[in-house]
Amino acid sequence: MDSRTHMKTPAARKTEGPRTGPGAASGGRADSARAEAGRALAENAPDDELAVGMLIGRARSTLLTNLDAELEQYGLSGVQYAVLKHLADGTALTAVDLSRLLHYDTGSMTRMLDRLEEKALLRRERGKEDRRVVYLRITPAARALLPKLRAAGARVLDRGLAGFNGSEIDALKGYLSRMIHNGQRAHED
Repeated sequence: MDSRTHMKTPAARKTEGPRTGPGAASGGRADSARAEAGRALAENAPDDELAVGMLIGRARSTLLTNLDAELEQYGLSGVQYAVLKHLADGTALTAVDLSRLLHYDTGSMTRMLDRLEEKALLRRERGKEDRRVVYLRITPAARALLPKLRAAGARVLDRGLAGFNGSEIDALKGYLSRMIHNGQRAHED
């Protein structure tokens, strides 16, 4: 067992003994096929590096699920909040910017922006210099709602980090920042 991930290491999976308990001694082709499938899984199981990626993905998924539940009272999803936040912060100006930042295809992003526009939380504005460009602006209603949305996001993150002390949170931020930096550097090469 790997204490860092609480998952069996490939070596531990290979050294496991035969199954015992109900159904283990039934014999026949089914047991043989199960044993063969088990060996194939053990040989092709992800190693520790992939387990870390899976855990990061599960942590992200858990946070987003909890954020969706927290934002339900405002009639918004976590991704819709992210759209409003990026527009308010100026890190995105157009639908294309948002699609890149949030890893959404342009069709899905357009539908999401339509829903936010229907809720009077954003408006589209044609560019003055280039009419082909459509800029996105948050409305005063969205600007007034953002502090509540940010507080909801903070509550979700606080729950996710419950039991962590300050130095553990700092270490986690450092590790994740290094991963982001490494990924950006690899992408630039």
